Amino acid sequence: MTVIYQELPVYSTGSAPAELLTRAQLGAARRRLRPGQKSRPRAWLYCMPRHHHAPLYALEQTTAQPEPTSAQLAALTAGRQSWWKQRACAHCDEIHKGWCDQEMFAMLRQDREAASEWARRVIGDPTSVVLDTETTGLHDGARIVEIAVLGVDGEVLLDSLVNPGVPIPAEATRIHGITDHMVQAAPNFSDLLVPLTEALHGRKVVIYNQQFDKRRLAVELHRHYRTRFVNLEKPRCGRRRIHPAARAWLAAQSWEACAMESYAEWCGDWTWDYEARDDEPLYRQGDYKWQPLPSAGHRAADDCRAVIHVLKEMTGSA
Repeated sequence: MTVIYQELPVYSTGSAPAELLTRAQLGAARRRLRPGQKSRPRAWLYCMPRHHHAPLYALEQTTAQPEPTSAQLAALTAGRQSWWKQRACAHCDEIHKGWCDQEMFAMLRQDREAASEWARRVIGDPTSVVLDTETTGLHDGARIVEIAVLGVDGEVLLDSLVNPGVPIPAEATRIHGITDHMVQAAPNFSDLLVPLTEALHGRKVVIYNQQFDKRRLAVELHRHYRTRFVNLEKPRCGRRRIHPAARAWLAAQSWEACAMESYAEWCGDWTWDYEARDDEPLYRQGDYKWQPLPSAGHRAADDCRAVIHVLKEMTGSA
């Protein structure tokens, strides 16, 4: 039984008569349909796996395709070159999906040079200082037990233990060696707020792992101002925000970029995010692995000196 589709017979693959050809076969034979013949197929070819019908045409419906002229070939070549130029990678001149090795090396080199330039600017600025804290832990409510501020020339502007008002956990003591007995007679954060403000006034502050230390300062500032002024801000999402005076103190400081992130870019230790899409920009497909502070002594002043040493190391040529 012959299958009929739109009043024309339907052939399966390999069963169509030899004189009936698809448009792809006509193109391979350098034949093209005459005007008006495209809508007049003689039969259909059932194609798998898309389950569609391809039209079949007879040779008498076609004419020989003329040879292209030199002008047409030149225009075709120019069009192909333009198309390739628009889509080719600027680094390897190839068309590919995602990134290439040359693009990655260029990004690493550019980020390393940018980090080195940032370190040279910080070291060359006499108003730059390095701040570091030691705390009772890494949780959100951790308190400061030591704070230090050093100029990039090594001048000590502030170096003091801080009485947190809470016991120091043993696991924190094992890291920085600060005990409850050592901070018993030390001033609390409120007593050190004035000298800390003076040490940072008009300075550009550099912190290794800036996000963590700024959160610790926010906690201490909030507790300081909360005991002296009423926090009139309304809670956001069920959680009360920090005191407005604490936010104003943080906003008044001139914070430099995070030294840890810049040092990670300078080291170039790239890690991939395997859940990122291939068509996203390269810088969104991963990030630099955060580097531990070399020669860190886990005391505030010693860590400040270690940060200064890292900054001087970064100023060297890549």
